[in-house]
Amino acid sequence: MDPLKSIERAFTTHIGPDAVARLMATVAPLPVILIAGDQLTGKSTQARTLAGHYGGVCRSVGGLFRKAAARRGISVAEQARRLLTKRGVDVEIDYATCEWIGGAGLDSSMAVIEGRQPGWLGVFMSSLGKGNMARLYFHCSRREQVLRFLKRELGEDACRLARDTLPPGEPETLEVLCEAVTALKLEGAADAAAQLRDNARRDEDDRQRYLELYGFDYRDTDGYDLVVDTDGKGPGEVRDEILQRLAQLAPLWATL
Repeated sequence: MDPLKSIERAFTTHIGPDAVARLMATVAPLPVILIAGDQLTGKSTQARTLAGHYGGVCRSVGGLFRKAAARRGISVAEQARRLLTKRGVDVEIDYATCEWIGGAGLDSSMAVIEGRQPGWLGVFMSSLGKGNMARLYFHCSRREQVLRFLKRELGEDACRLARDTLPPGEPETLEVLCEAVTALKLEGAADAAAQLRDNARRDEDDRQRYLELYGFDYRDTDGYDLVVDTDGKGPGEVRDEILQRLAQLAPLWATL
């Protein structure tokens, strides 16, 4: 399956016969950074940081997903369940993301767009003439994702306890870590483990949906200019690494 042809076919089917022509009309020289990756890899934090650094705007694909659910009067979880069997809403969100990538509605000197899949949608927009674009993929270990989740949901003390007691290294499956989290002597540990399982399921559901609909795997790093490993790094360290690598990627980013 050719991802570019599949994206064009989906847009034409669900958005309209002039969908691609309308996207081409959005293409502007606005510099855009696209950040993709699974949950808890640091995408949102770095998107806001980079937008602030460059004096641009930050946009979240997750925000589009939440707005789509609100328009339909359903929860985000219910919308995610429906997308397992019904196409349409997800294509609309991807189309709106492509409009952002082109520059539509972004009244700024530059933009940072984060979500699961904007990198590969950026490849499509590049085929329509969009330039001035950097595609980043964020990843970190399952263990790091669990620690970040516990810090966010249960606090620093819970994160510290987990760091000292969870199995070392990278487990073969997330389930090993979820069982270890459940065993922690922490109030809310079982609920946290259940949420971690749900997060992992949603990541995998999204991955499969993009594979089936467009023929690309958003974890395939061929669709990105930079791969950023955020494992064990603080936000400032990740930011500095990205800025350094962006400056080397193209003269455009060195002059922003």
